[in-house]
Amino acid sequence: MHFEIKTLHLVEPFRIAHGTSATRQVLRVSNTELMTEAPFVPYYGEDPAQTLAVVNQAVLPQQLPRTAALALNLLRHDIIGHQTGRPLSAFARSRLGPPADATPAGCRSFSIPTDLDVFADKVREISRQFSVLKLKLGSGDLGLDIATVSVARMAAPDAQLLLDVNGGWDMAEAPLMIEKVAEYSPALIEQPIHHRLGVEGWEELRALLPGNAPPIFADESVHTPEDVAALADFVDGVNIKLLKCGSLDAAVAMITAARENRLQTLLGCMIETSLGTTAAAHLAPWVDWIDLDGHFYVANDDFTGIAYDEAGQLTMPDRPGIGAIPR
Repeated sequence: MHFEIKTLHLVEPFRIAHGTSATRQVLRVSNTELMTEAPFVPYYGEDPAQTLAVVNQAVLPQQLPRTAALALNLLRHDIIGHQTGRPLSAFARSRLGPPADATPAGCRSFSIPTDLDVFADKVREISRQFSVLKLKLGSGDLGLDIATVSVARMAAPDAQLLLDVNGGWDMAEAPLMIEKVAEYSPALIEQPIHHRLGVEGWEELRALLPGNAPPIFADESVHTPEDVAALADFVDGVNIKLLKCGSLDAAVAMITAARENRLQTLLGCMIETSLGTTAAAHLAPWVDWIDLDGHFYVANDDFTGIAYDEAGQLTMPDRPGIGAIPR
């Protein structure tokens, strides 16, 4: 196997509560024929150079860094897919049963805006194709957060708005902000409080919210099926990402746990190429929402895989394994 780091150059800086990025990196692993990737995320604190040093040892350690574990897991599934002539979704079907009749509508995300007029123009343009829009909040400026939602709602009055705070509100701010942004009829609010507050923080938040609050989803707070069960009484849904879970198998287990606890599911991604978002998209028919647009922010995306039609509906490549191929 061969491991390498690829630097992704973004089409524009991407700003969220955790910080702003102009580049990102992914770990690529390949055999003689197939390649997979897993993204590095700055706020996870995993050093790409250190990870590369670990995987280039003569003998791989049992406990691998998160990114390496995911890339290797996806390579194993991709190999099986090519050997059997079946897509990765066949694995999900074997664990989760038949998929829903319709895959959720595609979503486009917007980073925290620096110019609301430019932001409004982008929202108007993208909402012509996509009916689901995710807004990044948690800017540190509560007025800007409210203005972001207001401007988006005016620019796209019929869109379903997903509000992603990335833990950017504290416990005093979150209930008030949730009440305020609820006036703009968001479909859900994701991770309003910091994950370091733990289960106790979510319990406190739920006690402070009115009964008619929008659905509240956990993201950074849930990595395992056990996390899902622990938060089930305090949230309405969970965000599932391959990198958070560490493997395709674990992501399927999280979907199962969410179902068992009657929670909604949002299938997300990081900023990664079409190779990474296509791998995740094989789980799309088994979730309630999808947010699989990380490749749109990559100027040097060197793979082609998933696509969205004129109505913003996800289309999958008709190939075995992951199904993404080099451009």
